[in-house]
This record gives sequence, C-alpha cells and structure tokens, in this order.
Amino acid sequence: MAKQYRFTIPIKPKSKGRPRVTKNGTFTPKATREYEAAVKSYYKGPKFDGPVSLTISLYKDKAFVTLQEVDVDFSPLRGDISNYVKGIEDALNGLAYDDDRQIHLLKGSKK
Repeated sequence: MAKQYRFTIPIKPKSKGRPRVTKNGTFTPKATREYEAAVKSYYKGPKFDGPVSLTISLYKDKAFVTLQEVDVDFSPLRGDISNYVKGIEDALNGLAYDDDRQIHLLKGSKK
C-alpha cells in the first residue's frame, strides 16, 4: 500500500500573494509568508521521496490536505506543476473563462 498522510490546516485559506518589486528588491507579501509558516507548522508527516499526489479541499475556515505516494516516472519537466498550471490558467483568461478564479477543481476543490 502506498504511503499516505492527511492533515488539517485549521485556519482560513489564503491565496498566494504575488511577489512585490521595490527599489530595495523583490519580496513576498507578509500575509503570504505568515500563511506559509502556519501551514508548515501543522504538517507533522513524513518526507516523501518519490512522486506524490496532493489533494486539497478548501473550506471557508480550514483546509484538508492528503499527500500520497504515486507510482509514476519522474517528468523531464523541471518546474513546479502549479507554476505550469498557473501559466495555462492565465493564458485562458478572457478566452475560456472571464477569470481563472472561476476554476474550483484541480486535484483539489473549493467547498
């Protein structure tokens, strides 16, 4: 049986803020840094060595997360899948939908 770990993030989900560029350099917004630190503090599971699936169910006041090993070959694409997906979502804005905020399911869901 594949290794699996589930956990709950018992705080309101936040979308990742875009990096800000100033004369002093580029920085991640404070709210994003704080949310990412909180998510890390709730994860008490194993470190997965190979490919995993990630399922996220978002609610107004919490998120449920499941990581599970998957039996697939590593992809030759080097970037994070979320960055590839984000580029496609943005490209389809105004064409396939008015705004990519309309997307509610991507191996995860908004409840």
